[in-house]
This record gives sequence, structure tokens and C-alpha cells, in this order.
Amino acid sequence: MNAKKTETPRSPKTTVSAPHPLDSQMASLNQGLMSLYHASAELQFSKPLGSLLKSILRGLKSGTGISKAAIFIKDESSFSLNSCVGIGLNEKKIEEMNVLLTIDEETDLLKTCQSPANQPSANPALDRLSELFKKDLEFKNVEMLALEIRDHLVGLLVYEKSSAPLQQEILIIFSRQAALTIENAKLFAKVEEMALKDTLTGLYNRRYFNQILDYELNRAKRYHQPLSLIFIDIDHFKEINDSFGHSMGDQFLKQISQKLSSLFRTTDLVARYAGDEFVAILPATAQDGAMILARRIQDVLSHYQVMARGRTLQVSVSIGVDTYESAEGIGSMTLIDRADKAMYEAKAGGRNCVRSYQEVQKALA
Repeated sequence: MNAKKTETPRSPKTTVSAPHPLDSQMASLNQGLMSLYHASAELQFSKPLGSLLKSILRGLKSGTGISKAAIFIKDESSFSLNSCVGIGLNEKKIEEMNVLLTIDEETDLLKTCQSPANQPSANPALDRLSELFKKDLEFKNVEMLALEIRDHLVGLLVYEKSSAPLQQEILIIFSRQAALTIENAKLFAKVEEMALKDTLTGLYNRRYFNQILDYELNRAKRYHQPLSLIFIDIDHFKEINDSFGHSMGDQFLKQISQKLSSLFRTTDLVARYAGDEFVAILPATAQDGAMILARRIQDVLSHYQVMARGRTLQVSVSIGVDTYESAEGIGSMTLIDRADKAMYEAKAGGRNCVRSYQEVQKALA
């Protein structure tokens, strides 16, 4: 009797189906959004604008596959686009690029770059810029997308057109994030500058002056260099306020501040200390050099006139100078106090003159 063969049941065949096109699109969109999330997360840190935009471009590359791109920032003062950062491009060429824009070209960019897919076939602004980017950055196929905030152009995204279809939603989101980053960076820089500057005169304020004085004094001690301080007080300023009012006094201070700024060197720091008092830090400057500069400032201002309500006001200042020259135990407050004392001696000596703390000490000895 033949035994029945026991057949081992076969496992059902597993068939691998090709990914659905919709699934691929969703995966691409998800990857792009995650890249944007990681790039945006860095915005909470105080990083330079270039670093933040570089992160956005890396996210753009990861999410869309764009391998060549650059971000230009609009300079409001010169009405031009300045290259900021790029990926897959010659860094030196990017840094050197500066693209002047006409008003019509800016308008065309805002109209046509909302979505590259909807660009008209002929557009003089885009044609000119396309040829420029092809030539200077060696793009083969150029696409551009305006970076705008509330219909105001803040920059331009330029990238190499890919043969693969791009997720336009991702591209638009990235461009908006870049625009927001640029706008926030500008606002932050403006707020930061306001925190360092005196609102009336535009000179640095007392708080920032104190910080820089501490830094410069420590540096002078470390490298055994001199450091001088100039203390300036406007003579008879109270009489101007009493005669013409505080509003005119403010205008007077503004004009004096502008003149003062032009008399110092770029290496010096000038600040409004309080009221009608100004101070200046002169790095790597010995007493002789500081006195020469102080006397020049006093002489120039003594011939400077300010117009107030049809009357000509003569300006004069009293100036005190002190210098750190490798003395032990000298701190920033000591320098300020000594320069201040020298300034008061200049006032006591008849005003409109310069005194150094060393001169004052010799006179008292």
C-alpha cells in the first residue's frame, strides 16, 4: 500500500509593486518640508545672515534636488542686488556680483517671479538677468524667484533649472522663508544699531562706549600700547537752551555731533556721554598725538557756526585729555574721571581750550 505523500504548504509569493507616483510626490514633499523645518530651526540662533541663508539653500537642495542656487539681497540705498550666498557655484564670483535694477525690472520681478511656471515667454527684465547669470555664474538654464514681503522685493533666488519636475509648493515655501529671514535680519540689525546709538545725535551711546573702552584698555595692556581718551563739553550750552528752547538745543547738538564725527579718524570711537558732553576713544594713541587731535578739534569748532532762528551761534568747546601708558592699576573709570577732571580745568581756565590730565597734575604739584 503506497503511503500518501505529505506536501509542505508553499508560502504565498510576495509581489513587490512599484511605488505609486502619488506616494513618490508625497515623499518628496515631506522631505522638502522636513528640510525647511531644520533650516528654519536655526533662525532662533543669533547667526550671521549668510549662515542662515546657506542653511535654507541646503534645505532647498535636499528637498528639491536643486544643486546650483544663489540668493541675492536687495540693497535699498543703491537699488541693486548684492550676491550673498550660493551652493554649487564659484564662491568668489558670487561675492563679486552686484546687479543694478531699474524700477521697471523690480516691478517685473515681483509680477512674474511669484511662480516660475507662470512666467511669460517674453520679459525684458528676466531676459537680461538670465543672460547675466548665465554669463557670470555659468548657469545653463536659469530660473528666478522673487523673495518678497508684502509686495516688496527683498531679494532674488536664482537656481539651475532641473530636468526633473520640481515641487512648486516647496519652492515657494522656501522662497518665502528666505525672504522672511532677510527681512528679520534687517530688522534685527536696525534694532541692534538703535541699542548702540544715541537716538538724538546718531553717535554711539554711553553704554556702548563703556564696553568698547573696557575692551580697548585691556588690549592696550596686553600689547603694551598707549590709549587716549578725549572728553569734550560744549561751552555755554545751557544758555542756548534757555534762550531758544530745548528743541533748538537738540538741533544744535545734532549739528555739532555731525561735525565732530568728521573730525575723528576711522579708528577712533566717538560717543555722546551725557547732555552736551562727548567722549572719544583713541586706540594706540600716545598723549602727544591725542593733544594734537584735541587742539585741532577745538580750533575747528571755534570757527564753526550754527544757525538758529535767523541768528548765528558761535560754537566753542572745552576739552580734557588723558592717556594710558602702561601704568599699573588704571581702569576705565579712572581714565574717564581723569579726562573729565582735565575738561573741567579747561573750563576753569577760560573755556575754548584743551587741557591734559598730566598738565593738571603738574600744575597742582
